[in-house]
Amino acid sequence: MSPTEARPATGTTPPDQAATAPLGTSPVEQAATAGASGEDADIIVTGFRASLASAVDLKRESSQIIDAITAEDIGNFPDANLAESIQRLPGISIDRDNGEGRSITVRGLGGDFQQVRLNGADALSITGGGNDASGANRSRGFDFNTFASELFGGVTVTKTTSAANDEGSLGAIIDLTTGRPLAYKKDRYALGLEGEYRENGKTVNPRLTGLVSKHITDTLGVLGSIAYQDQKQQIDSYQRSIGAFDYAYRNSQLQGVTPNTFGFARPSTAGTGATFGSDPAAYALITPTTLIPALPSINRQDLHYKRLGATGTIQWKPTSHTELTVDGVYSRYQQDLTTAGITTIGLNRNGTNANAARGALGAANTAAGLTNRLALYPNCVPSATLDCGQSLNGGGLVAGTRASYNPNNLNPFDYYNSTVSPGYIADANQSAFYTQLIGRPNTKIRAANVNSAGQADYLVLDDVDWRSSTQRVAGKTEFYQGTVNLRQDLGDTLRFDGTAGYSRSKYTGETTLAEFNAIDQDNYTFDERGSGKMPVFSPGFDVANPQSWSLVKGLSSIRYLTDEIVNTFRVARGNLTWSVNDEFKVLAGMTYKRFSYSSNQGRRNSDIEAINPTLAEARLNITDLGQTLGFGKGLDVSAGTPTSFYAPDIGKFVNQFGIDCNCINKWGDFRAQVDARQANRVTENDLSGYLQVDWDSTLLGLPFRGNAGTRIAKTIVRGTGSVGAAANGVIGTTVTARNEYTDFLPAMNATLEFFPDTLLRFATAKVISRPQLAALTPGTTSFPTGLNATTAPQITVGNPYLNPYRATNIDWAIEHYFGRGGIVSVGFFIKNLENFPQQIAGEYPLQSIYDGPTLQSILAGITSPTLLAYTQAGGTYAVRQFNDAPGGKIKGVEVNVQSNFSFLPAPLDNFGVTANYTHIASRLNYLTSAQLATTRTQSGTAVNAFAPGPFLNTSPDAFNATFYYEDKKFSARVSGAYRKQYVTRFPLAAGTCAVGLTTNNGAVCNSPVISDFGYRDSQLNVDAAMAYSVTDFAKLTLEGRNLTNAATYSTEYQANPVAQNYQSTGRVITAGLRVVF
Repeated sequence: MSPTEARPATGTTPPDQAATAPLGTSPVEQAATAGASGEDADIIVTGFRASLASAVDLKRESSQIIDAITAEDIGNFPDANLAESIQRLPGISIDRDNGEGRSITVRGLGGDFQQVRLNGADALSITGGGNDASGANRSRGFDFNTFASELFGGVTVTKTTSAANDEGSLGAIIDLTTGRPLAYKKDRYALGLEGEYRENGKTVNPRLTGLVSKHITDTLGVLGSIAYQDQKQQIDSYQRSIGAFDYAYRNSQLQGVTPNTFGFARPSTAGTGATFGSDPAAYALITPTTLIPALPSINRQDLHYKRLGATGTIQWKPTSHTELTVDGVYSRYQQDLTTAGITTIGLNRNGTNANAARGALGAANTAAGLTNRLALYPNCVPSATLDCGQSLNGGGLVAGTRASYNPNNLNPFDYYNSTVSPGYIADANQSAFYTQLIGRPNTKIRAANVNSAGQADYLVLDDVDWRSSTQRVAGKTEFYQGTVNLRQDLGDTLRFDGTAGYSRSKYTGETTLAEFNAIDQDNYTFDERGSGKMPVFSPGFDVANPQSWSLVKGLSSIRYLTDEIVNTFRVARGNLTWSVNDEFKVLAGMTYKRFSYSSNQGRRNSDIEAINPTLAEARLNITDLGQTLGFGKGLDVSAGTPTSFYAPDIGKFVNQFGIDCNCINKWGDFRAQVDARQANRVTENDLSGYLQVDWDSTLLGLPFRGNAGTRIAKTIVRGTGSVGAAANGVIGTTVTARNEYTDFLPAMNATLEFFPDTLLRFATAKVISRPQLAALTPGTTSFPTGLNATTAPQITVGNPYLNPYRATNIDWAIEHYFGRGGIVSVGFFIKNLENFPQQIAGEYPLQSIYDGPTLQSILAGITSPTLLAYTQAGGTYAVRQFNDAPGGKIKGVEVNVQSNFSFLPAPLDNFGVTANYTHIASRLNYLTSAQLATTRTQSGTAVNAFAPGPFLNTSPDAFNATFYYEDKKFSARVSGAYRKQYVTRFPLAAGTCAVGLTTNNGAVCNSPVISDFGYRDSQLNVDAAMAYSVTDFAKLTLEGRNLTNAATYSTEYQANPVAQNYQSTGRVITAGLRVVF
């Protein structure tokens, strides 16, 4: 047996008796409790086949539509965490991060639309981002990768709701439960020791699990479990960043160059400016609206994470009428993710739009001439929140310079143009190295091909600027939860049950980034005309040679960020159940919940991220700061693409420059200034009550059961944010806002057994999911500092008055049960979403956004007299804000088949299969363009454009299957999970105007709408597991995940897809020993 095999027995108590068992326990746990009665309990679930049968019993007896996994099959699926296990259920797909499940989608709806409960209390768990640049989770969603699956005794996914269920889910209620000591007949001790081999990186890592369950008396028991995992892995990938920068013209209208290039260097010297030299025929192919690969890259990730989880339970059952359970859960997930890669940074860079025409800068020895030249480069300007070296170097300019205060880190203008600088370049116009820093307008096209979709699928380029960067994200998530569940009979017909709980999840992260650059490299070749999943990506120079790279003043960045996100939750819930007679029950209860969310972010001043010491200033060699890394594990690397490259070593940068000191040192200002735009606080108080009738009777002589009732839910939101805040330490004005709303949520579930062992189900309900807590702040992420003569001032602001997502769900199902654990079922579902809040454009005076006291505090913080007068007079602002937008519709069908082969002769009777298929059709109107008001005098100029698309991350077709064999000594199974290609992003870029040179009121549109799709390609993941019982208490195990080494492949653009992400996490093989005493 594995540790999870020694788990509670599973019977057939109906899941809807959550109101008559301890509130907050899932159907799995209730059945476990029902199947065990003190010292007379037997462990019924002892194998994979039995656990599947137990889950089918739960499904059959429920008055709602559910799917469940019991202890044995969670513990023995070849799964890394809970998400990997839950994906085996119908209608559920997972999104992977770093090769393992992080979040789930149920019937087309993601984490924000699910309700995850742990031992009866809502759970919010957050981690940092991983391989797909997913970032830290700031939503209501639950990050399943924080927990090992061994900690849990069962998972139940309830797909239809009842009035007795707390509101908050449009998709499903997911109940996670830990073990119960009184479900065991005697004391139990279990231990699992495993080693995990990862093909990519060739590492062997430990995985340890343990469980202790002890009876203090016949009525009092304690249980504790622990799981620990220490993992290292390598993930290699090719990526092409998605965005408006793929258009050749965007942000390339370099001033001072005539005629404008709107892309690359011009073919000839005709006109003015320093950028020319492209091949005329190739240049003519690249029109301004040609799509080019602006930011392709090859990347290597080295991930090290440690996952520690522990549970503790005290269960007291003095009589059959009383049961008290106290649970504690702790989880700590530490992740150290280092991502290194090389990319064509110059193809997305214009350098500056300052007037660069030689002779137009003015005399170098005049104040105006100096100002113009400083504008050509990044420039450190001392302020209250920015130190340019003055605090440690006396406050005066460095001798021989015109704008530098730090002798160890000169301003870029002085570095290239002052004779005292180690980087001095003689230039009569004192604009040295400017042309090299421009980026794409200085890049020459030597050869090109443009396909019928307007995509440049072949390019040969000279004078390309390259970036080799390394980013390290060190994050830690700690999760605590405590719950108390009480069940008490109050006589023969009345029962009370209640839950009280508290949880806290805190994520802290630190990000450091450093980069090398190689300027003006020739013979870069990009070729996507082949049939592989990765284009030819040939830099044209030796990227593995350290001497190819350097620290370039004004370009090579050093970045430092800190993040903190905290979620807390409190719940108090009470229910009364009155058994009117054998056929009817009346249920009533109330629930109070309090969610609190806070986030903070600090970042090194972005104005100086590219102003750092060079090798010459620091008196270092490039080998003092970098390392050579291999590339291509698990990938079919295209010919000409490097298989190694030289990249910064974050540890060496820390040692040499102290870039993570969060301080001012001799090399620069490395403080993580508070970004008050990210400093948000939201508190949500939810109070609800319900009345429900349950019945178990007959209809036309056929067994008929179900429930019907209504829940009333009141929500009160209070948000705090900052108006007028900006990056780099500008705090702004702190504001608060309050909102409340009430929802009436009727629900009904009905089940008719119209043939023996055949059930017909119907359910309908009004449901809500509340908005992301982070969207409910009244703060702004952009706010004007002055008033333009004609255009309306623009702001981007949160919305504490946002309505919840509201929907009507309808479900039908036909289920036929046979044999022990056999089922064939077909389910149909429709979800009509009334609204879907999105960030849309509008025109309002501030008086319509903020109430009186809040408005007065904002007005007090406006320093521009003209802006203040305009605002006080009710002037129109162009506002970008989350508001109600058109809803959508999801409809689908689920088919589920499960059977053992006991009807066959031995040994074939030891085989069995479980399989399910889900088809989903969905449609949602997505915001594609939010064009803000452009004039102060004309109303109605804000325009919001929508376009239809499917729900994101929703596969139209998904299939899961497990084929298994099990006898008394040996068990084996193979599992497959297939997802058909699905949309991950739409639109590719939301903008303010249409693509083009004259579409922005006659000007160039640098924020164009790209109403196109990003896709995740179809993928089949195959896993397997085998186990052999050496003795009655010891078992050897062998498991494999991703046995076919299925790579993740994503594309963008519907008409002619191009590779956007191609990565491999490799195979994972686990072997170990599990013992139970």
